[in-house]
Amino acid sequence: MSPPRHIHIPLFRSDEEQLLLVNFTTLRESCIDDVCILNRDDYDELTHASTVAYSKAIIGKKTSFMQAIQVGHFIPLTNLPSAALRKIIEGAHQSEELSTAKRRLMAPI
Repeated sequence: MSPPRHIHIPLFRSDEEQLLLVNFTTLRESCIDDVCILNRDDYDELTHASTVAYSKAIIGKKTSFMQAIQVGHFIPLTNLPSAALRKIIEGAHQSEELSTAKRRLMAPI
């Protein structure tokens, strides 16, 4: 049995050296992150209803993220459809769980 996995999505503006990393998590009744809910119809890599965990978003350097991919800490998956990405970005701008500092790293809607 493989360990549970979380799909991470890097969000960033092209003029910034930092990125915002958010991840999908299982949608549960107790989940505080319920602004952006997606399922397999939105993104083939999802196996069940999932929400974006804006409350767990982290800021990192783009170069560090690329290095983490190169050493295998992150495994690239199929591209996220543009409609799903748009929904994630819109959710980030609406989420009360994402600080203003983190929200600034993303492009405006």
